[in-house]
Amino acid sequence: MKRKVIIATVTAAALVGGGTATAFGVASHDGGTDGKQASAAQSRSDVRTVDHDDDHGDSDDDRGDDRGDDRDGGRADKAEDTGAADVSLDRAARSVLKEVPGSITELELDTDGDRLVWEADVLGKDNKWHDVHIDATKGDVLKNRVDPRKDEDRSVVRHAKLDAAEVGKKAAEETKGSVTSVSLDDDGRDKGRWEADAVDKKGKEHELTLDGTSGKVLHHETEQGDDD
Repeated sequence: MKRKVIIATVTAAALVGGGTATAFGVASHDGGTDGKQASAAQSRSDVRTVDHDDDHGDSDDDRGDDRGDDRDGGRADKAEDTGAADVSLDRAARSVLKEVPGSITELELDTDGDRLVWEADVLGKDNKWHDVHIDATKGDVLKNRVDPRKDEDRSVVRHAKLDAAEVGKKAAEETKGSVTSVSLDDDGRDKGRWEADAVDKKGKEHELTLDGTSGKVLHHETEQGDDD
């Protein structure tokens, strides 16, 4: 009696990055033992591969990026607190007015994400309020946006004879420090006066009020910085 031949076809499919390799067995109906052997071969051939290196590599990269962002943000925050900007208030003011000719009513050192910037409110010669950001490291203009929601009294600009750069210079001379903000007071009887914040080399913070016409210091108080 002729015996049917068992034909076993084994196909290995390796899926890169976590696939399954499977062997398929084809047996005759009367070859019970051979069928069991094919089934066992199939079981032994089931292989799952996992690329552990890629997973750990991605995690390390992500952690590295996060650490980099934290470091950059930390440097920017510290520079904001100490006034340690590569671009001075005077230079920032000149960059702002070159971009938008007009009158600066506020100029403040701040952080935008992990970047240190000078933020300015400007009443342009077009009689519109502009929000201008200057990179405090390179001096480049990062943003110039007309702010239709800003609703300040435009007459306040006429009450002040000194501009932001002049006020910043006087505040620096008074405190022997780095000026971090100047703003024009537009409220009540003090309209037209300037307020300024500065940090000296010892870390003391200074708050000043200056006459908008003469630049005379009307009020000056200090307090120790948070780091100390």
